[in-house]
Amino acid sequence: MAGFGISLPGGATRAEVVAVRPAQGALARQGLIIALFLAVTVFSRFGINLGSYPLSFSLFIAYGLVIVALASGNLAISPSRLLVYCSGVVIGIVSLVVNTSFAPADRSSATSLLLLVVIYLPLVFVLWPVADQEQELRWTMRVFSNIAFFCGIAGIAQFFAQFVIHADWLFDFTPYIPTALQQGGIYNTVIPVGSLYKSNGFFFREPSGASFVMALALLVEMSFFHRPVRMATFALALVLTYSGTGLLALMIGFLFSVRPQTVGRLTLVAAIGGLCAWAASDVLNLSFTLNRIHEFTEERSSAYIRYVAPMRLVNDILFDHPWSFWIGFGPGTISRLSQTDYEFHDPTWAKLVVEYGILGFAAFLTLMTTCIRRHALPLQVQAVLFFSWLVMGGHLLTPDAVYLVVVLGGIVGAASLAGCTAKPDVGEAPTNNQGVAWDIPR
Repeated sequence: MAGFGISLPGGATRAEVVAVRPAQGALARQGLIIALFLAVTVFSRFGINLGSYPLSFSLFIAYGLVIVALASGNLAISPSRLLVYCSGVVIGIVSLVVNTSFAPADRSSATSLLLLVVIYLPLVFVLWPVADQEQELRWTMRVFSNIAFFCGIAGIAQFFAQFVIHADWLFDFTPYIPTALQQGGIYNTVIPVGSLYKSNGFFFREPSGASFVMALALLVEMSFFHRPVRMATFALALVLTYSGTGLLALMIGFLFSVRPQTVGRLTLVAAIGGLCAWAASDVLNLSFTLNRIHEFTEERSSAYIRYVAPMRLVNDILFDHPWSFWIGFGPGTISRLSQTDYEFHDPTWAKLVVEYGILGFAAFLTLMTTCIRRHALPLQVQAVLFFSWLVMGGHLLTPDAVYLVVVLGGIVGAASLAGCTAKPDVGEAPTNNQGVAWDIPR
């Protein structure tokens, strides 16, 4: 069955929309992508403070991208993503109603479900592919690498500046941000390591956030541009965070293929970095980072709380009610649970399983998988983006994490439709003047 689309005014077909896309809304779209990268890095401590839940600027920028694409006639809706998204929302509503009506102790929150609906709605949209997909992809990666490089230099400078600057603002300038523009929440921003403090990249709310961005930027640089100075900067900035998050991201990335021509450069950078680390290990207390591997077996340690305790929680409570395995305990409940014998974190996978059950977990897992699946994006980058969202933090309701994943992964301003059919020939699609295209599978 032939697909149908809605074209630009004047009777242009969808193929002609593809041809003119770079001229229509391209600057605005690229500007918003740059703004989104800045929002999740340089301005990650800024947002709209509404009290209990601050709204990140990335949420507004993501909707701005959708509006710009709609206005330029380049927006498409992926039927497969829409179906999965609606399924997840319906499961959330059913979970909320059932637990509110029948649970012995109702802990669910309609606000949590509303946030889920709002944050993930942009994921059902995609843009028609551009003529030069490789150039578009490289432009996106170059912008991300440039911003990450700036953050890496800031993080390195911050770490060594603490030897001469002892002001509080060096590691936490949040008190200097107007309260109405602060990204609230509980974060470990200033963390000592011996007599020093971990680098948090100056701009990030935690060292773990800076660590992950440096690891992701290193993988991007290895995959696309191969610039030794950049790779060395990202590696050093990552090490100075003393965080296991970036190291875990690199481990995941290295489990997947690395292009042969990159191996030589990576080996050289690793050798130089290893020598520098060995020479400075006592001064920088780098043994602290290596010793953190033992945290996975120590209760109440950071790694145990993040990665092991959530598995215990799911095992302990998932079958408490007849419906909890399938639809969970209701939106927002994991933050209201308490286990007296162990602490636990709420990574995305655990939050989905506990609050929306196996059915909700499957729906949103499928949605994110389709967003990240861009064939031109190296597999190791896809894997790190996916697992960072799934297991490396409580990212289900964190717009910064969600939109960083999907912009790099291919939903906006990118090279593929990831769920829509291929571009048709001229004259294949009937038209009207609405400016929105639905692509129906053939």
